[in-house]
Amino acid sequence: MFVTFGVGASVTWYYHEMVFGWLFAPAKGGLSPYGGLPIFTGPTEMIGATIHLSMMGGLVMSLPVVTISVYQLLRPLLTPPLRRFAVIFLPVVFMCFLGGAAFAYFVMLPVGVVFLLRFGEGVAVPLIDITEYMSLVTALVFWLGVVFELPPVMFLLTKLRLVRYEKFKRIRRYVPASAFILSALLTPTFDIVNQTLVAVPIIALYEVGLFLSWLARPKQRKPRHV
Repeated sequence: MFVTFGVGASVTWYYHEMVFGWLFAPAKGGLSPYGGLPIFTGPTEMIGATIHLSMMGGLVMSLPVVTISVYQLLRPLLTPPLRRFAVIFLPVVFMCFLGGAAFAYFVMLPVGVVFLLRFGEGVAVPLIDITEYMSLVTALVFWLGVVFELPPVMFLLTKLRLVRYEKFKRIRRYVPASAFILSALLTPTFDIVNQTLVAVPIIALYEVGLFLSWLARPKQRKPRHV
């Protein structure tokens, strides 16, 4: 785990200019008049941002190894059905998280950040600090990745009999309003377009999770006729 973290952090540090370029791409060159790049206002801010980026690269690289290590540690305590379930469930969780992160990067950030940067056009010129911009990007990518894990989590809760399918079905009516409230907390803007871009996938994900919960619900035994 430490080796993979070190490798990920080192590779990110070595290619930090390229990685920063990827993260700046959704802003479409609007972060400042100086080549579209963000600014830094303190002598140590840039190296601090690079160290923080390298730490995130190390965490991303080591997370699969950590997950596999924890599974190997707990494997002797699991029954064969639970082992098979874990082997299928863990990759699905990773794929859902990556899907949410990709949605944030390719859809949410370009729309939201560009809207914010162009809102003051003709009134003020954007000079975006690199630390503030990186906080926004990492928060959106992480939390939308977490939100996209809703279907497998609902399936798991039902499978483990912690939450009944009927419970998920009863609170279904509150999902649209809750989705828009959550989208208002996650999105960088308060306009209805950006909130809808996040709220609609949340509603759709809940419907997928509800179907998976229905599949995972305990089967009722048919009464035997004497």
